[in-house]
Amino acid sequence: MLWFPQLPSWIRWPSHSTTRHVLYGIIIGFSLSLTSTSLALYYQTRKRQKIAEKFTPRPIELRIDEVVSGVTGLIGNTPLVRINSLSDALGVEILGKAEFLNPGGSVKDRVALRMINDAERLGLLRRHTGSRIFEGTVGSTGISIATIARAK
Repeated sequence: MLWFPQLPSWIRWPSHSTTRHVLYGIIIGFSLSLTSTSLALYYQTRKRQKIAEKFTPRPIELRIDEVVSGVTGLIGNTPLVRINSLSDALGVEILGKAEFLNPGGSVKDRVALRMINDAERLGLLRRHTGSRIFEGTVGSTGISIATIARAK
């Protein structure tokens, strides 16, 4: 006979049928969890294999012979970079634009170039006349504006 500790009167041990049902629930829940995880991994592996069969690697094309016009010609001509972790996890090609390779080191270089070009087009700025640009920032936008204004 099993020994059970003396419990307060308001606590009772569950009946045998309740214990059996709880145990069955735990076993069924664990087996369903294990089965669904196995199926998900199987289908994910199968999907990756199908994608790998269709994928044909392309050589990276370098634009060595392309000559750009000054610093402003470099803006926006940044490479695309494959993000391996996301591409592998999702089974699709995820690419990121490497805007940090712009001359000012930021995506704000595009904004600054557009601002300066628009100001020149509207006649608010004129080259080689000592025109001034005032921007109330100390962040990457200001750095980009200063870099591009100096280069033009």
